[in-house]
Amino acid sequence: MKTPIRARRSAALALLALLAGCTGPLLDQPGKQRRNEVVLPPLFWSDESPDGSSWSWDALFWLVGRDVEGERRHARALPLWWHDSEAPYVSRTLVFPLWYERESADTHTRFWSLLYGRMDGPETTTHYVLPPLFWMEDAHDGSYHRSGLLLAWDEMRRGAQRDVTVVSLLGLATGLRVQSGLPPEGEAVGDLGRASSRRVSALELLGLVSAFGWDDVGDRRDIRVLTLLSSEPLSLFRSWRGRGEDPFVREWLFPLYMNRQDADGGWSYVGPLWGEWSAGERRTDWWALGLLARTRAPEGDTWRVLGLPVWGP
Repeated sequence: MKTPIRARRSAALALLALLAGCTGPLLDQPGKQRRNEVVLPPLFWSDESPDGSSWSWDALFWLVGRDVEGERRHARALPLWWHDSEAPYVSRTLVFPLWYERESADTHTRFWSLLYGRMDGPETTTHYVLPPLFWMEDAHDGSYHRSGLLLAWDEMRRGAQRDVTVVSLLGLATGLRVQSGLPPEGEAVGDLGRASSRRVSALELLGLVSAFGWDDVGDRRDIRVLTLLSSEPLSLFRSWRGRGEDPFVREWLFPLYMNRQDADGGWSYVGPLWGEWSAGERRTDWWALGLLARTRAPEGDTWRVLGLPVWGP
């Protein structure tokens, strides 16, 4: 039976053997499996692969260290400095809070403190001022521009198209949005020889409520007031008019006013006071929900009371 001293000595030797035999994670190849060289936790420890191509050391609870394996490099002295590289793909360097750089095969990003940053990509260059307060992005060939001021303003220009948003709460609510230079045609809408179309919307909330909308697209003009659930028919007021050879009208102010007209005729309604039907050369006006009506036709006028003719040709 072992004595307490011999037992403690055996346990200490077993612990040292375990620490000496500890291995790091498998890396690129099984032959590069690292083995501990120096172990003085938590102050310092290091490991290295048998061929010497992969090694690392760490100190002070992992705050300081360096790691090398093949083309990959990593070094740190936290919280002030950090560097990663994996040639030829990407490298990152951080000098907190003065400098950050990220470089890949096609994009180079640099931030100078928290005041200004710049990202150069294959097609665009983006500037950041007091990020995320202000940013600006431009295409190298000048065909695209976009800039924004946090929660206050967003502008996009692509060729002849321009999109400006004033007061946008992360896409949840919008104060005003103006789009111009859009394609001249809309869905099932002719261009009427126009070069472009425009759209305006105001006070939109969660895509559920829009206080005002105006579309001037191709041969049609559409005005909407207080639209619900993004559905144009669910508008308190709407005026939808055609231009050119299709001069139709669809208007309403629910429930007081309606107006439907096209080239063949139509009808209008203003509360319970007055209404009108027209078809070709015949037109009928009525008052007080039809209590009194007059029909005008080439052969003469006809008056009716409660639908019964009382005077006519």
